[in-house]
Amino acid sequence: MDSMPRTFRLYEELEKAEHAKLSDQSVSYGLDKGDDKSFTSWNGTIIGPPGTNFDNRIYMLTITCDANYPSKAPSFKFNSKINIPSVNQSNGVVTNNFKMFSQWNSTYTLEALLIGLKNEMIANKKLAQPADGDMY
Repeated sequence: MDSMPRTFRLYEELEKAEHAKLSDQSVSYGLDKGDDKSFTSWNGTIIGPPGTNFDNRIYMLTITCDANYPSKAPSFKFNSKINIPSVNQSNGVVTNNFKMFSQWNSTYTLEALLIGLKNEMIANKKLAQPADGDMY
């Protein structure tokens, strides 16, 4: 059982993102609609890491935190086409090949997940990528 109710936890994550208190400035996230009191639909961005085939690109994601978050992982979907092992190439959905999803821990935050995906980009820095701007 999580020590903090879902809405408190997500409100805390939102506050951290809105006040630029993220530890990694190459990732960001926020509510899709500012008045979403259910804290369900989010947007995320990852700036492609320098020195990789992702460099100088901005990757946009849709994040869904259902009623079971944080005891269950949120769902992440890339809107920008990307080629990394944890992303379904036909629809952009981040799969359980993503280690943080397959080994889910309720202490993981949206920021930590975005950084985890950025680290997967770094680990696969030479993979060929779809054309910049291609969307799912």
